[in-house]
Amino acid sequence: MSTQKSDFECFAKLSTSLYALNSADNENFGSLLRTVYEFPKGKEVMNDVAFKGYKFLYEAMMGVNGACDYDHKTVRLNSFFRQNDLAPILVHECTHVRQVDRLLEKTGVEKAGSFINALDAYDFIKLNRALEADACAHQAAFAYQMKDRYPQVFEKEMKTPMMQAYSAEMDKSGDETKAMQASFKAWYCFKNYQESYEKQFLAQLKFNAENKAKNPAAESKKISNEEIAALCLHNGSSYISPALFDQAENMAISAQGKEKLLQLNDKSAARLPVRGETKEKIPAPVLVKAAVRSKGR
Repeated sequence: MSTQKSDFECFAKLSTSLYALNSADNENFGSLLRTVYEFPKGKEVMNDVAFKGYKFLYEAMMGVNGACDYDHKTVRLNSFFRQNDLAPILVHECTHVRQVDRLLEKTGVEKAGSFINALDAYDFIKLNRALEADACAHQAAFAYQMKDRYPQVFEKEMKTPMMQAYSAEMDKSGDETKAMQASFKAWYCFKNYQESYEKQFLAQLKFNAENKAKNPAAESKKISNEEIAALCLHNGSSYISPALFDQAENMAISAQGKEKLLQLNDKSAARLPVRGETKEKIPAPVLVKAAVRSKGR
Protein backbone atom coordinates (compact mmCIF):
# COMPACT_ATOMS: atom_id res chain seq x y z
CA MET A 1 0.00 0.00 0.00
CA SER A 2 1.42 3.39 -1.02
CA THR A 3 2.21 5.91 1.70
CA GLN A 4 2.34 8.82 -0.74
CA LYS A 5 0.19 11.71 0.43
CA SER A 6 -2.12 13.70 -1.82
CA ASP A 7 -1.65 17.39 -2.59
CA PHE A 8 -4.62 18.11 -0.34
CA GLU A 9 -3.16 16.17 2.61
CA CYS A 10 0.23 17.85 2.23
CA PHE A 11 -1.27 21.30 1.87
CA ALA A 12 -3.42 20.73 4.96
CA LYS A 13 -0.40 19.55 6.97
CA LEU A 14 1.69 22.55 5.92
CA SER A 15 -1.16 24.92 6.76
CA THR A 16 -0.95 23.82 10.40
CA SER A 17 2.86 23.99 10.53
CA LEU A 18 3.20 27.75 11.06
CA TYR A 19 4.31 29.41 14.28
CA ALA A 20 1.74 32.17 13.95
CA LEU A 21 2.14 35.30 16.08
CA ASN A 22 -1.20 36.66 14.88
CA SER A 23 -4.08 35.92 12.52
CA ALA A 24 -2.40 37.89 9.74
CA ASP A 25 0.48 35.40 9.73
CA ASN A 26 -1.96 32.54 9.18
CA GLU A 27 -3.66 34.40 6.36
CA ASN A 28 -0.34 35.27 4.73
CA PHE A 29 1.01 31.74 4.98
CA GLY A 30 -2.17 30.33 3.49
CA SER A 31 -1.85 32.77 0.60
CA LEU A 32 1.82 31.86 0.15
CA LEU A 33 1.08 28.13 0.06
CA ARG A 34 -1.70 28.60 -2.47
CA THR A 35 0.71 30.48 -4.75
CA VAL A 36 3.40 27.82 -4.43
CA TYR A 37 0.91 25.02 -5.12
CA GLU A 38 -0.11 26.62 -8.41
CA PHE A 39 3.06 25.24 -10.02
CA PRO A 40 4.49 21.71 -10.48
CA LYS A 41 7.86 22.54 -8.92
CA GLY A 42 6.13 24.03 -5.87
CA LYS A 43 3.99 20.93 -5.38
CA GLU A 44 7.02 18.66 -5.79
CA VAL A 45 9.08 20.44 -3.16
CA MET A 46 6.36 21.18 -0.62
CA ASN A 47 4.76 17.73 -0.79
CA ASP A 48 8.16 16.20 -0.06
CA VAL A 49 8.72 18.29 3.09
CA ALA A 50 5.14 18.44 4.40
CA PHE A 51 5.47 15.52 6.83
CA LYS A 52 9.12 15.94 7.84
CA GLY A 53 8.21 17.77 11.05
CA TYR A 54 9.35 21.27 10.10
CA LYS A 55 7.74 24.44 11.41
CA PHE A 56 7.55 27.75 9.55
CA LEU A 57 7.98 31.20 11.01
CA TYR A 58 7.71 34.78 9.78
CA GLU A 59 10.52 36.89 11.15
CA ALA A 60 11.89 40.39 10.57
CA MET A 61 15.18 39.55 8.86
CA MET A 62 17.76 42.13 7.82
CA GLY A 63 19.69 41.33 4.66
CA VAL A 64 18.38 37.76 4.52
CA ASN A 65 15.46 36.44 2.48
CA GLY A 66 14.92 33.29 4.50
CA ALA A 67 16.73 30.58 6.44
CA CYS A 68 16.54 26.85 7.09
CA ASP A 69 17.50 25.89 10.65
CA TYR A 70 17.76 22.16 10.05
CA ASP A 71 18.81 21.13 13.55
CA HIS A 72 15.72 22.84 15.02
CA LYS A 73 13.54 21.95 12.04
CA THR A 74 12.43 25.51 11.40
CA VAL A 75 12.14 27.47 8.16
CA ARG A 76 12.22 31.24 8.66
CA LEU A 77 10.77 33.67 6.13
CA ASN A 78 11.39 37.40 5.92
CA SER A 79 8.21 39.12 7.11
CA PHE A 80 9.09 42.28 5.14
CA PHE A 81 8.49 40.49 1.82
CA ARG A 82 5.25 40.24 -0.11
CA GLN A 83 3.82 36.71 -0.20
CA ASN A 84 4.27 36.28 -3.94
CA ASP A 85 7.92 37.33 -3.63
CA LEU A 86 8.37 34.80 -0.83
CA ALA A 87 7.21 31.91 -3.01
CA PRO A 88 10.61 31.25 -4.70
CA ILE A 89 12.32 31.76 -1.32
CA LEU A 90 10.10 29.14 0.31
CA VAL A 91 11.01 26.66 -2.44
CA HIS A 92 14.70 27.49 -1.91
CA GLU A 93 14.60 26.94 1.86
CA CYS A 94 12.55 23.76 1.55
CA THR A 95 15.09 22.44 -0.95
CA HIS A 96 17.57 22.67 1.94
CA VAL A 97 15.15 20.55 3.99
CA ARG A 98 15.25 17.87 1.30
CA GLN A 99 19.06 18.01 1.06
CA VAL A 100 19.50 17.63 4.81
CA ASP A 101 17.03 14.76 4.91
CA ARG A 102 19.16 12.92 2.34
CA LEU A 103 22.31 13.70 4.33
CA LEU A 104 20.79 12.29 7.51
CA GLU A 105 19.72 9.14 5.67
CA LYS A 106 23.16 8.60 4.14
CA THR A 107 25.23 9.35 7.27
CA GLY A 108 22.92 7.97 9.95
CA VAL A 109 23.48 10.98 12.23
CA GLU A 110 20.59 12.47 14.19
CA LYS A 111 21.57 16.11 13.68
CA ALA A 112 22.96 17.39 10.38
CA GLY A 113 24.99 20.04 12.19
CA SER A 114 26.97 17.40 14.07
CA PHE A 115 28.18 16.06 10.73
CA ILE A 116 28.60 19.27 8.73
CA ASN A 117 30.45 21.09 11.51
CA ALA A 118 32.84 18.16 11.96
CA LEU A 119 34.12 18.59 8.39
CA ASP A 120 37.44 20.29 7.75
CA ALA A 121 37.39 23.73 6.14
CA TYR A 122 37.86 22.42 2.60
CA ASP A 123 34.98 19.94 2.74
CA PHE A 124 32.77 22.34 4.73
CA ILE A 125 33.07 25.03 2.07
CA LYS A 126 32.72 22.55 -0.79
CA LEU A 127 29.56 21.01 0.66
CA ASN A 128 27.85 24.26 1.64
CA ARG A 129 28.52 25.92 -1.69
CA ALA A 130 27.02 22.94 -3.51
CA LEU A 131 23.94 22.96 -1.32
CA GLU A 132 23.38 26.65 -1.96
CA ALA A 133 23.90 26.26 -5.71
CA ASP A 134 21.39 23.41 -5.79
CA ALA A 135 18.79 25.34 -3.77
CA CYS A 136 19.17 28.31 -6.13
CA ALA A 137 18.73 26.04 -9.15
CA HIS A 138 15.43 24.71 -7.76
CA GLN A 139 14.41 28.27 -6.91
CA ALA A 140 15.12 29.28 -10.51
CA ALA A 141 13.14 26.32 -11.85
CA PHE A 142 10.15 27.38 -9.76
CA ALA A 143 10.41 31.07 -10.68
CA TYR A 144 10.58 30.14 -14.37
CA GLN A 145 7.23 28.41 -14.02
CA MET A 146 5.86 31.61 -12.45
CA LYS A 147 6.92 33.91 -15.26
CA ASP A 148 3.61 34.13 -17.16
CA ARG A 149 1.29 34.27 -14.16
CA TYR A 150 3.50 36.42 -11.90
CA PRO A 151 5.77 38.39 -14.26
CA GLN A 152 6.83 40.87 -11.56
CA VAL A 153 8.17 38.06 -9.38
CA PHE A 154 9.97 36.54 -12.35
CA GLU A 155 11.58 39.86 -13.26
CA LYS A 156 12.79 40.28 -9.69
CA GLU A 157 14.32 36.80 -9.74
CA MET A 158 15.98 37.58 -13.09
CA LYS A 159 18.38 39.93 -11.29
CA THR A 160 20.53 36.93 -10.33
CA PRO A 161 22.86 35.05 -12.73
CA MET A 162 21.34 31.74 -11.55
CA MET A 163 17.91 32.75 -12.82
CA GLN A 164 19.36 34.24 -15.98
CA ALA A 165 21.27 31.04 -16.75
CA TYR A 166 18.22 28.86 -16.13
CA SER A 167 15.95 31.02 -18.25
CA ALA A 168 18.43 31.29 -21.12
CA GLU A 169 18.88 27.51 -21.32
CA MET A 170 15.15 26.84 -21.10
CA ASP A 171 14.46 29.37 -23.84
CA LYS A 172 17.20 27.77 -25.94
CA SER A 173 16.64 24.05 -25.46
CA GLY A 174 13.62 23.54 -23.21
CA ASP A 175 15.69 20.95 -21.33
CA GLU A 176 15.09 21.29 -17.58
CA THR A 177 18.16 19.23 -16.64
CA LYS A 178 20.47 21.41 -18.75
CA ALA A 179 18.82 24.50 -17.27
CA MET A 180 19.37 23.20 -13.73
CA GLN A 181 23.01 22.53 -14.54
CA ALA A 182 23.46 26.01 -16.01
CA SER A 183 21.87 27.63 -12.96
CA PHE A 184 23.95 25.53 -10.56
CA LYS A 185 27.20 26.52 -12.27
CA ALA A 186 26.19 30.18 -12.40
CA TRP A 187 26.01 30.31 -8.60
CA TYR A 188 29.79 30.03 -8.38
CA CYS A 189 30.18 33.15 -10.54
CA PHE A 190 27.93 35.36 -8.42
CA LYS A 191 30.32 37.67 -6.56
CA ASN A 192 27.69 38.93 -4.10
CA TYR A 193 26.90 35.42 -2.88
CA GLN A 194 30.53 34.33 -2.82
CA GLU A 195 31.44 37.24 -0.53
CA SER A 196 28.42 37.06 1.76
CA TYR A 197 28.55 33.30 2.21
CA GLU A 198 32.29 33.37 2.79
CA LYS A 199 31.70 35.61 5.80
CA GLN A 200 29.17 33.13 7.17
CA PHE A 201 31.45 30.16 6.49
CA LEU A 202 34.44 31.78 8.18
CA ALA A 203 32.42 32.60 11.31
CA GLN A 204 31.11 29.04 11.53
CA LEU A 205 34.52 27.46 10.87
CA LYS A 206 36.07 29.61 13.62
CA PHE A 207 33.38 28.39 15.99
CA ASN A 208 33.95 24.79 14.87
CA ALA A 209 37.71 25.11 15.45
CA GLU A 210 37.12 26.43 18.97
CA ASN A 211 34.89 23.45 19.73
CA LYS A 212 37.48 21.01 18.36
CA ALA A 213 40.15 22.61 20.53
CA LYS A 214 37.98 21.98 23.58
CA ASN A 215 37.33 18.40 22.51
CA PRO A 216 40.37 17.19 20.53
CA ALA A 217 39.18 13.58 20.68
CA ALA A 218 36.05 14.41 18.69
CA GLU A 219 35.80 12.50 15.43
CA SER A 220 36.31 14.46 12.22
CA LYS A 221 34.10 13.78 9.22
CA LYS A 222 34.74 13.57 5.49
CA ILE A 223 32.45 13.80 2.48
CA SER A 224 33.28 12.87 -1.11
CA ASN A 225 32.29 14.68 -4.27
CA GLU A 226 30.06 11.75 -5.20
CA GLU A 227 28.29 11.94 -1.84
CA ILE A 228 27.69 15.66 -2.32
CA ALA A 229 26.31 15.11 -5.83
CA ALA A 230 23.89 12.55 -4.36
CA LEU A 231 22.40 15.28 -2.15
CA CYS A 232 21.63 17.51 -5.15
CA LEU A 233 18.89 15.84 -7.15
CA HIS A 234 16.61 16.71 -10.06
CA ASN A 235 13.77 14.31 -10.82
CA GLY A 236 15.28 11.87 -8.34
CA SER A 237 18.74 11.73 -9.91
CA SER A 238 22.05 13.56 -9.55
CA TYR A 239 22.37 16.18 -12.28
CA ILE A 240 25.80 17.68 -11.49
CA SER A 241 29.16 16.07 -12.22
CA PRO A 242 31.08 15.41 -8.98
CA ALA A 243 34.22 16.77 -10.67
CA LEU A 244 32.73 20.26 -10.71
CA PHE A 245 33.04 20.74 -6.95
CA ASP A 246 36.85 20.56 -6.88
CA GLN A 247 37.45 22.91 -9.78
CA ALA A 248 39.77 25.65 -8.59
CA GLU A 249 37.45 28.52 -9.47
CA ASN A 250 34.65 26.85 -7.51
CA MET A 251 36.74 26.36 -4.37
CA ALA A 252 38.48 29.75 -4.36
CA ILE A 253 38.22 32.12 -1.40
CA SER A 254 39.66 35.54 -0.64
CA ALA A 255 43.29 35.86 0.43
CA GLN A 256 42.12 37.25 3.78
CA GLY A 257 39.74 34.35 4.25
CA LYS A 258 42.42 31.79 3.56
CA GLU A 259 44.80 33.44 6.00
CA LYS A 260 42.14 33.35 8.73
CA LEU A 261 41.54 29.65 8.13
CA LEU A 262 45.26 28.86 8.23
CA GLN A 263 45.42 30.63 11.59
CA LEU A 264 42.82 28.16 12.86
CA ASN A 265 45.37 25.39 12.27
CA ASP A 266 43.11 23.70 9.72
CA LYS A 267 45.58 22.03 7.33
CA SER A 268 42.92 21.58 4.65
CA ALA A 269 42.81 25.36 4.19
CA ALA A 270 46.14 25.19 2.36
CA ARG A 271 44.31 23.41 -0.49
CA LEU A 272 41.93 26.33 -1.04
CA PRO A 273 42.89 28.50 -4.04
CA VAL A 274 42.86 32.27 -3.66
CA ARG A 275 40.22 34.05 -5.72
CA GLY A 276 41.84 35.74 -8.69
CA GLU A 277 44.70 33.24 -8.68
CA THR A 278 42.68 30.18 -9.69
CA LYS A 279 44.53 29.27 -12.87
CA GLU A 280 46.88 27.17 -10.78
CA LYS A 281 45.84 23.68 -9.83
CA ILE A 282 44.69 22.89 -6.31
CA PRO A 283 47.73 21.52 -4.43
CA ALA A 284 47.79 17.77 -3.95
CA PRO A 285 47.25 16.63 -0.34
CA VAL A 286 50.81 15.28 0.03
CA LEU A 287 52.24 18.65 -1.02
CA VAL A 288 49.84 20.48 1.26
CA LYS A 289 51.35 18.84 4.32
CA ALA A 290 54.79 20.09 3.38
CA ALA A 291 53.45 23.57 2.70
CA VAL A 292 51.75 23.73 6.08
CA ARG A 293 54.87 22.53 7.89
CA SER A 294 56.98 25.20 6.23
CA LYS A 295 54.50 28.01 6.86
CA GLY A 296 55.29 30.06 9.94
CA ARG A 297 58.82 28.80 10.28
